[in-house]
Amino acid sequence: MVQEFDDQRTGQGFDEYWAIVLRRKWWILGPLFFGWLIVFASAWFLPATYISESTVLVEPPKVPSNLVEPNVQVDLADRVQSMSTQVESRTRLLNLIQRFNLYPGYASSPDDQVVKMRDDIKMELIKSEAQTSGKAEIVAFKVSFKAPSADVAQKVTIALTSFFVDENVRASQEQSEATTLFLDSQVRAVGQTLADEEAKLRAFEAEHDGSLPQQLDSNMRILQGLQQQMQAAQATRERAMQQQTYLNSIQSQYQNMSDTAMAPASIDSQLDSARSNLAAMEARYTDDHPDVKKLKETIASLEKLKKEMANEARDNMESDSSTPQAVQQSNAMLQLKTQMRLNKMEMDQATQQMQRAEQAGQVYQARLNATPAVEAQMADMMRDFGNLKKQYQDLLAKKTESALATSLERQQQGAQFRVIDPPSLPDKPNFPDRFKFSLAAIGAGFALALLCGFGVEFLDDRIRGEQALNAAVNLPILAEIPALSTAKELKRARWVPRFAVAATILVLILLPSGVVYAYYWG
Repeated sequence: MVQEFDDQRTGQGFDEYWAIVLRRKWWILGPLFFGWLIVFASAWFLPATYISESTVLVEPPKVPSNLVEPNVQVDLADRVQSMSTQVESRTRLLNLIQRFNLYPGYASSPDDQVVKMRDDIKMELIKSEAQTSGKAEIVAFKVSFKAPSADVAQKVTIALTSFFVDENVRASQEQSEATTLFLDSQVRAVGQTLADEEAKLRAFEAEHDGSLPQQLDSNMRILQGLQQQMQAAQATRERAMQQQTYLNSIQSQYQNMSDTAMAPASIDSQLDSARSNLAAMEARYTDDHPDVKKLKETIASLEKLKKEMANEARDNMESDSSTPQAVQQSNAMLQLKTQMRLNKMEMDQATQQMQRAEQAGQVYQARLNATPAVEAQMADMMRDFGNLKKQYQDLLAKKTESALATSLERQQQGAQFRVIDPPSLPDKPNFPDRFKFSLAAIGAGFALALLCGFGVEFLDDRIRGEQALNAAVNLPILAEIPALSTAKELKRARWVPRFAVAATILVLILLPSGVVYAYYWG
């Protein structure tokens, strides 16, 4: 029977629902009011938390990068994240907790204090789409802290914001100075290596002096000159040998013949012959030619010999009683011996000159032969030296640019963090949001009213009305007996509706009033 009654309830109309509302008015008004009251009151008893927030702008370098190239390339998002990790380090957080006396309820557990404070710190990056690279770039970031007191929240946020600004300046300067110091050490190391290589190159040039590639042309010219000197000495030696043969034949004639008519030509005839030869050679060669110089020396020797023989002949004539023929023959033999002695000296000088030229030629030829190997070694050394020198110049230029960038960072002209929105002093708590709680309280009251009112009606299986009875028993109705109310019931029936209307009006006034109060003064 109950199941059939439940099935027939699905066809109820508005009048039936309104009858249910009137019948269960206290089950609706009571839960509505107390549900609203519990949720609304909880917003005033829950511990409040305040959030102080600051906004930090990331300023680009004040000096264009085409004038001073930064020596530190760090993504600002990574830097902010790194600094955020430093902020949330255990040591720093414990310092702030002790400084501002945070979380007294966790006094016995520092680790719990650190975990709680990490939950209360919030970081938010503000990015914008770059027009050039299409990559999202950080332009600012927000730092916020949640605390039970607005004043404490602001003070902690100020400390956190100051850390970000100061740490950025310190980190930028330290990284820039570290880059400059690194480049300076590299310049010093490469400079020392360059000096060592230069010393090795100079030692190699000193060791192979004469065989260097730049001395090749001079060595070839000197070798050609030595060859010419050797040829000239060889020609002089050959002439001296021919002269020696001639003088030997004359000496033989003097030894085999006693006739003075067969005496050799006098020194005057030799002088005349030498002077004729000199005139012919001067017409062909210059005064610096070796043969011309040699012939002039021969003429000078003959003139000197002629003068000495004349003096000796005069002395002999005065002291000797020999005949004039004997004196003349003696003078001729003396001239011949002198000439032979001079000719031998000339041969010896020519031979020595040939030997010296040959030895010098061997030396220069050895230098020429060694030049290709020296040139190959020197090319390798010069290539390494050139690469090292270029590397040194590049490092020196980079060091100069880095030093300029470091100076820029010291003057705080690089990328900086600037606080554009100082940490705020919140005038209302972030939690609980009493306005939202007041709205939620109304929703919770209505939900509880519907649940209680219609729930009680659903559990009540009493039959109300003719239609419900016909549907339940399927029997004809013969008569209807009206309700017989007592005096007490009649009296109660008069004031209960009035009280219900007053309660309904009171609830309908309290609920929106609570929302308005929470919105303006919550």
